[in-house]
Amino acid sequence: MTATQPVLRREGVARNGHPYLIRPSKDTDAPGLAALIDAVAGEGELLAAVPGEPDTIEQSMRLVSIMLEGGLTLTLEVDGAPAGHVMVQRRAGNHYGHVGEIAILVSNAERGAGLGRILMEMAIAWAGAVGLAKLSLRVFPDNGRAITLYRSLGFEDEGLVKGEVRMPSGDRDMLLMGLALGGSGLARAPAILRNE
Repeated sequence: MTATQPVLRREGVARNGHPYLIRPSKDTDAPGLAALIDAVAGEGELLAAVPGEPDTIEQSMRLVSIMLEGGLTLTLEVDGAPAGHVMVQRRAGNHYGHVGEIAILVSNAERGAGLGRILMEMAIAWAGAVGLAKLSLRVFPDNGRAITLYRSLGFEDEGLVKGEVRMPSGDRDMLLMGLALGGSGLARAPAILRNE
């Protein structure tokens, strides 16, 4: 089996009829991504953030840091504005460098249109192509929609971490999930991402 080159740019029309573009993130995306985080945080406890927390400078430094450390960050645009984001941050160190931490965010207006799946598939394909052996993520256990997506992509539950995140409502547990990519990086990834 030969790994394919990961696609880092994709455009099309989502199931909801909205044209979209997914592309590598740029430093100039920071203000729009900070606003997106703020908007999703305002919808309730779907992510470990609260409204007013995102800072453009902090977001800009995070984008640059992930890329400098050999990670991935892709921005989803709908009508020219950021509507989603996926990133894979490589773990540091000899014993952990084979694992990437993946995180995704999609605006409420674009959820259910298949764009989160596309972002995840692109990130999984990239992780396999660069030789990562595993992707890990953390999700609130009551975020059923996200968990369903992750499981459909092959992620498996790996455990529950109690009181992992301090939110305004109190300490929250996090479900740990992982996707083994195998020796070539793509052995257990969804078939759509394998060169068969």
